Amino acid sequence: MTTAIERLAQFATTVPVASHPEAAIATAKRAFLDTIGCMLLGASSKVTEVAIRAAEGWGTGKAPVYGTGKRLPAPWAAMANGASAHAFDLDDYTLQANDHPSAVLVPALLAAVTDRPMSGQATGRALLDAYLVGLEAIFRLGEAVNMGHYNRGWHTTSTLGSIGASIAIARLMRLDARQTAAAVSLTTSLAAGYVSQFGTMGKPLHAGFSAKTGLLAAGLGRAGATAYAGALDGPVSFASLLVPDGAAAFDRAFAKLGAPWGTEEFGLGAKLYPSCGYTHRGIDGALELHERLGLSSANEIARATISLPDFHLAILPFGVPRDPTEALFSMPWCAAVALATGSCTSEDFTPAALARQDLLALTGRISVEARRPLRPEINVDPEDPDRVTVILQDGRRAETRVARWTGAPGREMSEAQLRAKFRDCCNRHDPDPTRAAARADAIEAAIDGLDHAPSLDALTASLAH
Repeated sequence: MTTAIERLAQFATTVPVASHPEAAIATAKRAFLDTIGCMLLGASSKVTEVAIRAAEGWGTGKAPVYGTGKRLPAPWAAMANGASAHAFDLDDYTLQANDHPSAVLVPALLAAVTDRPMSGQATGRALLDAYLVGLEAIFRLGEAVNMGHYNRGWHTTSTLGSIGASIAIARLMRLDARQTAAAVSLTTSLAAGYVSQFGTMGKPLHAGFSAKTGLLAAGLGRAGATAYAGALDGPVSFASLLVPDGAAAFDRAFAKLGAPWGTEEFGLGAKLYPSCGYTHRGIDGALELHERLGLSSANEIARATISLPDFHLAILPFGVPRDPTEALFSMPWCAAVALATGSCTSEDFTPAALARQDLLALTGRISVEARRPLRPEINVDPEDPDRVTVILQDGRRAETRVARWTGAPGREMSEAQLRAKFRDCCNRHDPDPTRAAARADAIEAAIDGLDHAPSLDALTASLAH
């Protein structure tokens, strides 16, 4: 019998480049633009500084850590760039895998093409193709193992994202089916990560670890390493160990590999707010009430309540946050910022923002109620909206319900919103606005033409700008 790994490898090595719908190519280009923006925003984060400091002593390399002026060997650059992309939890996601795919795939692919002879051979279309093949694997793996795998405490950006990265890089390297299968199998031995790391540097580092793992496993496969082909679905395997009762539906999910593409069937979510996605319906509701009630300060609010599904709240354990990483996973903090200020940006997750006593006091007056979901097998159920209720000091009361958050499939960000977000990310921590604008112009132009680019020279030059 053909194993799940062999089916993935067969798909990754035989699916025609021309099979991608143009809508999927457009999705891939948006994902590159969005993720590069998130990397540039996160380049000045503490977690990126830590990743670079840890890796610098292990040798020099040609692969850039974008936005820092540093260069490292490709696996370590992939790690640092992955951590940057996920530093503010502002990067894209899938609801099926419940992961952040592009924060893994994009840094891994960019590191691969900047540190290998293929950098002069790969076309823009090949880069987008490799991304989409890796993303498709993540979609179908998510279908096969979730929500049971995630609810066991596994961070899917690590466990599934790293497999997608190894497949994407194997595709870009043009590995054969045997080499690709070995890469995927080895990835299952390297991939791990727990949701208990949320609210620490561990979470963005998971994206970095996965980008590095994908690059390393594909390199080992190309070099001739062998590995167990049943590592996903065999008697002792990913499924038997990491999925409740071993109930992984690989046959059902893999029957749809590329037919249709997951980008068509499900869509890729983009994030407008720099925090865990499970806070976003609450943020949207809080922003709506801020405008409806004409709020101008935190002191006007006596108290507020937010209702979330119980398994969402389990991922958001923090009340009044002690540091920026906890704030990303604090529903009360996110709601307090949105209610009091009418916005929610990366500036609201800095030490300076967390020093604001009015926002901290309001955070303490916001309670979060866990509710039993109507359909717990659905990650984010639009038929089971989150509720935000606000009571003002003058006794007025207002409530709203939010079914889909801004940027989610079914409520997508517009092209203008996505590009404005990218520009904001480029500008946010660059003291020279002229330089930031020039860099953003160059990156946008390179990505806009990526599907017709005969080489990656324009993209790599724009990133080095």
